[in-house]
Amino acid sequence: MRFVKTQDEVAKIQAIYSRPQFMAARSLTVVFETKPEALRDLLPPPLEPTAEAIGSAWVGEIGNSNCVGPFLGAAVYVRARYRDIVGDYCVTMPMSTDAAVTFGRELYGEPKKLAKIVFERQGEHVWGSAERHGIRFMSLRGRMEGAGPLPNPGGVGFDHPPLLVHIDSEVSVQTSQSGKGELVFRESPHDPLADIPVTQVIGATVTEGVIYTRGRVLCEVDPDAFLPYAFGKIDALDVIVEGTLMQAQASRKGSDGRGRWRAG
Repeated sequence: MRFVKTQDEVAKIQAIYSRPQFMAARSLTVVFETKPEALRDLLPPPLEPTAEAIGSAWVGEIGNSNCVGPFLGAAVYVRARYRDIVGDYCVTMPMSTDAAVTFGRELYGEPKKLAKIVFERQGEHVWGSAERHGIRFMSLRGRMEGAGPLPNPGGVGFDHPPLLVHIDSEVSVQTSQSGKGELVFRESPHDPLADIPVTQVIGATVTEGVIYTRGRVLCEVDPDAFLPYAFGKIDALDVIVEGTLMQAQASRKGSDGRGRWRAG
């Protein structure tokens, strides 16, 4: 019965879960400033904003992995603090394959959704996007200007209290370039990144290498306090129930009829 694993099979699976590896990773990261009040509204307890209101948008390609094979992915993070630990809170993490979605949701509780991901590079120009329900809700571009410094290594249900999970990422970087970046969040009822104001783009970085991750639980979270933040991983139920596809298509454009790039 293949639905039930032997002890040897369980041991092999747990070994992968304890040390996921993502090889031939290529990515573009755009760092931006936002408004402090936006972070205060966005971060669930017990997380708190840091002194700097900083976020980052990421898009990339994983050539292979020891857990879900190759895939494309994207993510948006904002800087946050838990006691003396400063890290990045993941707002959204669209993925190109159902295997990548399932793995990250079940293992780490990451807010992953299936999406169409684009990641391309031509010379010094790098760009990418994430699209769901016909809405390209996230786009970023970078123009690399030279070699950059190497970076430092660095959803559970309510059947029990929510958990705050800390994910350590160890990055073995083969190449790194830095330059100017551009970023746009478009309005979407299912992926409302447009609620996060981008006041200034700080810069962009392209890296290639291998990523290793490891997660650990920091604490249990008050279920009542977390409840308003718990539904960010799912699509807008009112839009789905009403079947308002025309509304979703119309929301591809902002109030002025188009998305806005913020460059820096």
